[in-house]
Amino acid sequence: MIIDFKILIELRHWLHAHPEVSRQEVETGRYMRRFLSDHAAPDEIVSLAGAGFAAVYEGRAAGKTVMLRAELDALPIHEINEDLPYRSLQDGVGHKCGHDGHMAILAGVAQGLADRPAEGRVVLLFQPDEETGTGAWSCCTHPDFEKIRPDVAFALHNLPGFPKGAVVCKTGTFASAVKYAAFRFTGKEAHSAQPETGASPSFAMAELTLAAREIQARYDGPDAYALIVPVYTGMGVQSSGVCPAKGEVHFTLRAAEGRTVERMWTDLLGEAEKRANAYGLALETETKEEFAANANSQVSFDMIRMAAAEAGADFIEIDRPFRWGEDFGEITQRYEGGMFGLGAGEHQPDLHNPDYDFPDTLLEPGIKMFSNLIQLALRQEARF
Repeated sequence: MIIDFKILIELRHWLHAHPEVSRQEVETGRYMRRFLSDHAAPDEIVSLAGAGFAAVYEGRAAGKTVMLRAELDALPIHEINEDLPYRSLQDGVGHKCGHDGHMAILAGVAQGLADRPAEGRVVLLFQPDEETGTGAWSCCTHPDFEKIRPDVAFALHNLPGFPKGAVVCKTGTFASAVKYAAFRFTGKEAHSAQPETGASPSFAMAELTLAAREIQARYDGPDAYALIVPVYTGMGVQSSGVCPAKGEVHFTLRAAEGRTVERMWTDLLGEAEKRANAYGLALETETKEEFAANANSQVSFDMIRMAAAEAGADFIEIDRPFRWGEDFGEITQRYEGGMFGLGAGEHQPDLHNPDYDFPDTLLEPGIKMFSNLIQLALRQEARF
């Protein structure tokens, strides 16, 4: 297996300098297709939703299909790393989750597939829109996904705060179920000297925010966490004489299991309807983003642990899921699979910080892990 790390680092730096947010990753997708064509040509490229695509590497004989996933999108976060020669060229947009590194890792895996597996096939999924929770779903439900449906699928995520190169994993939920939703109240404007002649959403919004804290307390516990976090409010105009008619408040709901999120959502919706009725308001809700819990099966966990041992990597088994959402859960709900973390260093800035930069030294351990998983998954005796 010959990997050209110089070219991979150049690729990662180009991606870092040219970030595109979710649903706008057109040039990122084109660049990755071009890179693969020039340096690790697949047997087929299958176009999927948005800018997403899958590169297919056919083995010399029929067998299982193993899929690996990387994400195309960046975040609407302005980079503050002024000293980086490859800093983001897009104001207000940056690869602050390390997806540039994930793509470069998959490109390195593609280089290693030049000789093709003895049997089976490898599918490298370059997925759009992870940060909105819609990308994996839109790819899985695309008609052409049937051409590449996997027997097993794996993904990784770089993790600041853990030793560099360490593999982090657990069985069951690895990344949480998340729902991001908006509540919009509409009443009637009035003079602020006569608020009783209108219908303001102000107290309904305030009471709903306080009720959210009480609902969270009912589900949160030492054995399983639950969170309801108000993340946005907006109401009225900046005028001393106008009592507002419209307002909205947004919440993010998180838990290790999707059913807990749905129960909290049902309770929160009930409280919102109660407040709307009490204050004479119309209520409209919108689920803006939703992430299924990312669950690792025992089989996939064991394969990840074995791959780490073969790579000589430290293996850290955590006992609680990460609180962030990851839309790879849409894939593990449908197919056998698992996700693991790759330590990015204990003193790195955190993910989604404006100064985060994926360490180039993670490319090699990431490629090793995925390459080992390919070999494990395509063996005759693999059971899944």
